[in-house]
Amino acid sequence: ADFESGLWRIMIDYKHGVWGMGVLLKRRGSVIPKALVWSLPCAIITVLLHQSVESEKGNDSLEMEGIMTIWSSFTFVLGFLIVFRSNQAYSRFWESVTLFQQTSGEWTSALSNLLSFCRLDEEVNFEVLKFQQYLIKLLSLLHCSALQTMCELDDDSLEILSLTGIEEKSLRHLKNSPDRAETVLLWIEKLIIDANNRNLFEVPAPILSRAFQELSQGMVGVNDVRKIRMVPFPFPYSQYLSLMLVCHWMLTPVMASQLVVKPYWAGVIVFVVSTSFWTLFYIAQEIDQPFGEDANDLPVREMQKDFNEKLEYFTDPLSYTLPAFNPRNMDQKKTQVMDSSFTFNRDSIGSRTHSDLGRLEEGKVTSSCESSDPSDSAVLTAGGFTCGVKAHEPLNLEELRHLIEGLQAPSEVSLLWRELEDHQILPPSTATDAASGSGSTLMSLQQLTAALEDFLARHTAEDPSYSRLERLKAKLSELQGLETVAQILSVADTGQDLDITGIESQLDQTLLGSQRGHIVTANVRQVPYPAKVALFG
Repeated sequence: ADFESGLWRIMIDYKHGVWGMGVLLKRRGSVIPKALVWSLPCAIITVLLHQSVESEKGNDSLEMEGIMTIWSSFTFVLGFLIVFRSNQAYSRFWESVTLFQQTSGEWTSALSNLLSFCRLDEEVNFEVLKFQQYLIKLLSLLHCSALQTMCELDDDSLEILSLTGIEEKSLRHLKNSPDRAETVLLWIEKLIIDANNRNLFEVPAPILSRAFQELSQGMVGVNDVRKIRMVPFPFPYSQYLSLMLVCHWMLTPVMASQLVVKPYWAGVIVFVVSTSFWTLFYIAQEIDQPFGEDANDLPVREMQKDFNEKLEYFTDPLSYTLPAFNPRNMDQKKTQVMDSSFTFNRDSIGSRTHSDLGRLEEGKVTSSCESSDPSDSAVLTAGGFTCGVKAHEPLNLEELRHLIEGLQAPSEVSLLWRELEDHQILPPSTATDAASGSGSTLMSLQQLTAALEDFLARHTAEDPSYSRLERLKAKLSELQGLETVAQILSVADTGQDLDITGIESQLDQTLLGSQRGHIVTANVRQVPYPAKVALFG
């Protein structure tokens, strides 16, 4: 990645390319330019000496043979020292990365445990919320203080969650602390003890102690990383290695100009050897201390920012509240394929699962109700009522709620249903029916889709509800499109002629011109029976 404007800088992200040579022309973070500063003059001096000093070239003489033996020993010792230095730097680099990631993981796990331990009773709701907000502020401050003691930054300003609400006297005391991270850790431990004394947790003390252990283990990791910063690679090694490299740089042109017969070969060999030694030397210096501002150092500012984002996300009630689960959707044997963006692409390859066959035998699912897309399948097999639903068929409250449960992620259903009520997308009497459980209000998929389209047309994408309601509308439209395709294919199966132009128009309306619409249209053009099987099982 290139340099970013402002304070934020990210670590080098690169790809090797097809042949592994995609990194050759990248300059940022490369130590080759530094090495060339030494190797190019060395090669030029070699060629000049070869041309200016007239002597017998080659290593045939006994004198040159003895010099070669001594020179080989010197080069071997230099190579050994450089490899040893590089290995030590690499070990220090990965030890620093590993220890800090463990520290961050320990503190994140401690937060996760403490949030899951909190009571959800209404009577302590405010006290629990206060504890959670105070906790994440202190954890953000702890993480920041730990990073500042590890890093060597010209500007060590890091982003933390606002400390508004914490008394200034304590913050002034923290400013003068010899170890701010240890002080903040002590505050967090005291906060947990105070919350436990006020019965804000619903776990016994032995289980609560797990959070203390994780906080302490994280602090041990911080001290281990500090060790790497405070204790550099031993000075005698560094000094002698630098001296040997300079001696090698001065003597190599002399040796090569006398040992190699051709001047251009002498220059090439010296250039390659010198570049190799100096490159390894600078690589070791570059990665020896990863908590700095060099191009190959860790992105400490981004790490702090990411930690803050995790703290804020975990304190959202949906993060530590167990999602609702509808047993009617339970299918232990069925699998789906999900990518890193939490998008379900398709069902796993294979035959229909046993539980699917069971639903077929019970008459709850028919082949015309199945789809190759897992989101569709989840809806159409969510309950017996969904299979035979038509777009214009009125649904009662319970049926409509179950259908939405199949369309949306379980964690979003309650919030989405509440938004449908608050924005009056559902009929006015729906909320009353929900309370009574009667489910007498009727509304078809077409009516719900039209109501969603009307709401989205009157609101902007900045509305918090916009994205969720837009996704629901898209899935409802797609569901109605699949119903249209099922009707078209049922006609095709009878051998009747089809109006392809009319089909395309109808698909564009129901599937909103999506890629699925074009794929299904192509299958309809074929009009074979296998197309029906491929689409609907």
